[in-house]
Amino acid sequence: MFPVAREGRIFVIGTAWLAVLTLLFGYTEAGALLVFVAIALLLLFRDFVRRIPTQALGILAPADGTVQSLDEAKDPFTGKPAWRIVIRQRALGEYNLNAPQEATLVRRVWPGKESNEKPDPQLIGQLGLAFETDEGHAFSLSLDLRRWPRFVRVPVITGNRIGRGKRLGFAGFGGTVTLWLPIKAHVSARPGQLVLAGADLLGELPGQKTASAEAPTS
Repeated sequence: MFPVAREGRIFVIGTAWLAVLTLLFGYTEAGALLVFVAIALLLLFRDFVRRIPTQALGILAPADGTVQSLDEAKDPFTGKPAWRIVIRQRALGEYNLNAPQEATLVRRVWPGKESNEKPDPQLIGQLGLAFETDEGHAFSLSLDLRRWPRFVRVPVITGNRIGRGKRLGFAGFGGTVTLWLPIKAHVSARPGQLVLAGADLLGELPGQKTASAEAPTS
């Protein structure tokens, strides 16, 4: 069976059944159009299995797209210096959001659902996720929700333990994903690099860096 993201199955199946019924009742042109729409939705919500690299502390790309920028900034959750990697999603890529590393979700921020605390300016209009590994490394991930059209379903909640490269949810269509890594991490990503979610490495967390590897300078 063609792999389809669970968030899109209702749309694909519903459109396919509607196409079948329309054709059975003799509405050929409308039925053909619905078949085309069903195929388009099938491709839009595709969810193929990716091969995860074996590096234990390797940081995986959280989304399909192009590395737009790499600089040094403040992690919006920890307030500590961090490497900020901005990835522009592919307009027609898979729209899955994947966990960069095995970790526990320690905090989640969704616009309009904040407490009385003032959010970091970097998280305005963003879905923010803060993670912590068993070794105590903190990293953060955010998705820009100000772009339209969008269809975002990220059901993970605080306390969830997420496996490395595992799917966090669906994040469409063609937004911006930002990843903050500890400043001591070795970052191998470069602006302009094409990456696939859960398959391509962006760097490594502290503790597995080789002696000759150095983090890039801003």
